[in-house]
Amino acid sequence: MNTTGRSWAEGAESVGAAESALPFEPADGPPPPPGHAARHTVAVLGAHLGGSMLAAILARAGIDVVLVDSPHDAGTPAGETTVPYTAEVFELLARRYEIPELSALGHFGQLPEELRKTSGVKRSIGFVYARPGKRVRPHQVVQFNVPGEHGESHLYRPDIEAWVHRLAVGYGSKVPQGRPTFTEVRGEAGEFTIELADGSAVGATFVVDMSGPDAPMLKRLGTGPALRPLRHSSRVLTAHLRGVRPLEQRVDPGTGGTPWTGGTTQVVFPGGWIQLVPFGDQRSGEASLTSVAVSLDAKLWPQRSASAEDDFDHLIRQFPDLEWQFEQATAVRPWASGEPWQYGANTTAGKGFIVLDRSAVRCDFTLSRDVTLTAELVHEAAAHIIAAALDGDWSTERFRALETFQASLIEHGDRLLRSALTATTDFRLWNAFCRVWLLHSMFAALSLKRARNDALASSGRPDRWRELEHYRGAGMWFPVYPGFVALFDDMERLLRQVADNRLAPGGAAERIFGQLRNACFIPPLFAFGDPTDRYYNFTPLKRIKVLLWAKRRAPYMVQRVLTPGATVLPSVER
Repeated sequence: MNTTGRSWAEGAESVGAAESALPFEPADGPPPPPGHAARHTVAVLGAHLGGSMLAAILARAGIDVVLVDSPHDAGTPAGETTVPYTAEVFELLARRYEIPELSALGHFGQLPEELRKTSGVKRSIGFVYARPGKRVRPHQVVQFNVPGEHGESHLYRPDIEAWVHRLAVGYGSKVPQGRPTFTEVRGEAGEFTIELADGSAVGATFVVDMSGPDAPMLKRLGTGPALRPLRHSSRVLTAHLRGVRPLEQRVDPGTGGTPWTGGTTQVVFPGGWIQLVPFGDQRSGEASLTSVAVSLDAKLWPQRSASAEDDFDHLIRQFPDLEWQFEQATAVRPWASGEPWQYGANTTAGKGFIVLDRSAVRCDFTLSRDVTLTAELVHEAAAHIIAAALDGDWSTERFRALETFQASLIEHGDRLLRSALTATTDFRLWNAFCRVWLLHSMFAALSLKRARNDALASSGRPDRWRELEHYRGAGMWFPVYPGFVALFDDMERLLRQVADNRLAPGGAAERIFGQLRNACFIPPLFAFGDPTDRYYNFTPLKRIKVLLWAKRRAPYMVQRVLTPGATVLPSVER
């Protein structure tokens, strides 16, 4: 594989074009007089997707907020793909906080044309099981095709983040002139001063630190270690490459499948996976751009070279199909690596500040965890900060619930990814695992949609969003049929037994498939309990049959999310 030494910024060829499509102009005002720091109610550190979304929401709510760039914003790899559940969280942000543009992040067709050109629609998520030294077996692939109305996205982050930043400015968020990065945070609760790289400063009553793992507010959270490694501890390699060959030219998607380059593809092998996210409409040839994210169990795949690129080359040489696929690829965003990659903050709420998102957690990009977690945390944090601003209570205790919520989602993501890594042991086990994951994602999306619609229909009630404030387990923070939580917990328990060598992978897979066949809350038409049915295509006829099943046989809570007015099954009703 050939590599050029271009930087992340040099790979972001279309940022200027994307900004021209935005409805707002920057509202940078004149700098404050020398020696004077302009005061604001809230300072958000980190002008990436999460920080800009949060700043836009707070400004829309009438809060005086300043959005400050972090030194790590442009160079830190981030998730670039959504699933239907992610789209529902974006839709919730748009509807609850009255920022309609945020809906477009989960509905590709709503994005401005310039962003659609550099990002890409996601029509499927596919899993290809590979074994060292051997070609992929035709029957060891699984593909879930996304119903057309979802319009899931591959998000080219440089352009997307420029757009969301301008969105925040358009809604009234302040931005230091010239966008200098911060260098230090001084002062105490109520009187923070954020020093900037150009020698100026801004002040804030409350700080939301979303800047990254060396976040300045982490140092204020006690004398012990601020961050801890998560139990799912893998090393991660990432890059953007041009000229990645389409995998369908080497691995046939099979009857019932669609081209792998139409969506996100995860090549799974014992001890790891490679996630491929193609951008734009042109997804083959030398000009095609693909995001590559690799996650490896360091015990099975130890680091071979100090160079992340050489390490990747060594990896793909173990798999004939991957070696062919990447033979002519060149890097336009340099390879980055981290071992261990994952971390979580021990505590996150302090006097006059909260540590959030990438300052508090870093997880794998697979299964859309990075983007999804960011959207979830922005939704929850916005509610707490707006409430605090309304009553002027910025105490640490006020934000303990947000701290607990974030810790719960970190724990869920850790369990999910640890289970995924164990499932790579055997294709039968991965085949079972990925169906539970899809089912979890589907019904999380539908349940969240139902809860959102219920709240919007109760516009006169001050507590209408209360049902979205209770954590139910398995990553669910909205009303959901308990059977889904139990199914996830049972799967995770079985995979722990496999990891501990107390249960064979085939036996665990058999038991998971049995649960999928026998669960009263899963539409039989999905055929998730049949290991030979490896393609999920939701046709109009299947929609009708699922609706009939829901009305006649489904438990009441499942019926509510699968009937008109609550779901995307019969129409694109929002």
